[in-house]
Amino acid sequence: MSIFTKLGITWQSMLIYLANIIILVVALYFLLYKPVSKIIAAHRQKLKDVFDENQRLNAEAAETKRKYEALIDDVKQEVARIGADAAAKAQVKADEVIGRATEQADNIIRNAKQEAFSERERLKNELYDSVGRIAVDIAQKVLEREVSVDDNRRLIDSYLTEWES
Repeated sequence: MSIFTKLGITWQSMLIYLANIIILVVALYFLLYKPVSKIIAAHRQKLKDVFDENQRLNAEAAETKRKYEALIDDVKQEVARIGADAAAKAQVKADEVIGRATEQADNIIRNAKQEAFSERERLKNELYDSVGRIAVDIAQKVLEREVSVDDNRRLIDSYLTEWES
């Protein structure tokens, strides 16, 4: 007696079990495997779509970042240009102010020199007039009387003292 007969299994029951297993596998294949495969494929497609969308958004973000960086660079250049223009205008204005101040200083110096020259000429003329008057006065005194060398020296000293005061 074999082990199968002790268990009550015959070759016919074995064929029925085998047929049941085959039918069960085929039924499970059609009932579970195909729908589950479709669900898995749908999930894979959704994941791929999400990944593609993520890649597209990353590319857009990189492009936007590049545009903003270019815009920031342009703004920095514009600020630098405006600063340079302002500095140049300030330098031109400073040069104008310095030029006017130099011109005014030159005019003041020229006027002061002219006034000093005029004053010197006036004093020189006064001196000539004074010396001339003194000479005339001395000559009158000398002609009025006979004067000795001492008298002459005293007379000159008195006139010079009078003239200095």
